[in-house]
Amino acid sequence: MSRKPTLPLAGIRVLDLSYVFAIPYLGGLLSDLGAEVIKIESPHRLDQTRGRAFGPYLDNDPGEDPWNRSGIFHVLNRGKQSLVLDMGQPQGRDVFRRLLQKSDIVLDNYTPRVMPKWGLHYEELKKLKPSLIMLSNTGYGSTGPWSAFPSQGTTLEATMGISYYTGYRGDKPWKVGQSYPDFLACWAGLSALFAALAHMRKTGRGQWIDVGMYQIGAALVAEPILQKQLDGSDRERIGNEHPEHVPSNLYRARGDDQWMAISVESDEQWAILARLMNQPQLADDERFSHASGRRRYRDEIDALVAQWARERDVLDMLGLLQSRGIACGPVFNARDLLVNEHLRHRGFYERVEHKPPIGPRPIIGRPYRLRFRDARIQKPAPRFGEDNRPILRDLLGLNPEQIESLFEAKVVCDQPTNPGQSGSMNTEAMLRLRTLAAMDSDYRSRIGMGADNTGKDQAADSAEIMPPIPG
Repeated sequence: MSRKPTLPLAGIRVLDLSYVFAIPYLGGLLSDLGAEVIKIESPHRLDQTRGRAFGPYLDNDPGEDPWNRSGIFHVLNRGKQSLVLDMGQPQGRDVFRRLLQKSDIVLDNYTPRVMPKWGLHYEELKKLKPSLIMLSNTGYGSTGPWSAFPSQGTTLEATMGISYYTGYRGDKPWKVGQSYPDFLACWAGLSALFAALAHMRKTGRGQWIDVGMYQIGAALVAEPILQKQLDGSDRERIGNEHPEHVPSNLYRARGDDQWMAISVESDEQWAILARLMNQPQLADDERFSHASGRRRYRDEIDALVAQWARERDVLDMLGLLQSRGIACGPVFNARDLLVNEHLRHRGFYERVEHKPPIGPRPIIGRPYRLRFRDARIQKPAPRFGEDNRPILRDLLGLNPEQIESLFEAKVVCDQPTNPGQSGSMNTEAMLRLRTLAAMDSDYRSRIGMGADNTGKDQAADSAEIMPPIPG
């Protein structure tokens, strides 16, 4: 009988002290690859993604324990265990040190002063575990004149330099997206972490990975940096346009707020598009027949393409243009992505069974598939403090009296001491303001959850949502 292949990170234990996006998501991805990830949460300060600040509660219902009903938290922290530990108390730090000696990786995204203040900086921790790998993620790194500055996605986009080049002609800089730098830091951190793991397995020596999110920006504005070095000029802000290819923009299609991205890269493609637009004479027009002319008459060409696209369906245009070798793609919203047949075929959404009353939910997987290892979401994100007692008892070997004394001293807690405000969204007002584009009353069946949220009446079974890896 052949044994089931182990996952790449099986046997690795991770202590995750992080919160919000970048490093919690990193920890969730480590869990997908087989690592045991223990999320160490504060009893006094909830991870912001457990609250209402980053989106609605599941089904827009806070319930009796809203901190367990955040969709974003469930995505970022899938597969983990939860230990609620007051690191501000000496006993809490003692528990952490004992856990550390049985673990391989520590993740944190505190400001650089926090871990040293607790006596838990890398130089001290490696005395307890010489092979320890520690990843610390901060806005500006742990050294330098900006190291103490607090930061978040919006400010980092600006100081990275990205915002200087994003925006529209003659307009101010614009931010790129929601917490865009967080996910860049996640993926960059994963690369460094895997390198440190390979080194540790070969030599037995650990590593401290000091991530400064600010520094990732230089890799994202490489072309403007090169242009500045070559001729001293700055690249202008051009919105959705391409500096060389015309037409290359977003064009409104038929329907409510439907858009298509189209990019023509050659004179031959322009001639094909002109015929598809029933205006073959445009290909022979001296103003437009060559790329240099099309750049000169960019506004006029954009108007012609926009007029043609406005009367056409997005998916019809997708098939028509792609079949002729012209790069294009629809501008998808959240609904489009959730029901997209290609993402379903790829198994991108994985069906995860949560405890009642949440039930089954589709959660995004990874943008890759492993040919010889079945990486997938191992289990739902943990309820607050769900694993307190099993970790203290089974991993640390504490007896019942020791465990109860930690609870009595509020070193370990089952409930948050400061849960903050909760409540449902005013969806009617949000629809009026277009904060929400639309709402589907039948969303459960449309995304394969089942009409009754129990998993008994599902529009798509788990094989459809998570097809097996072929071969």
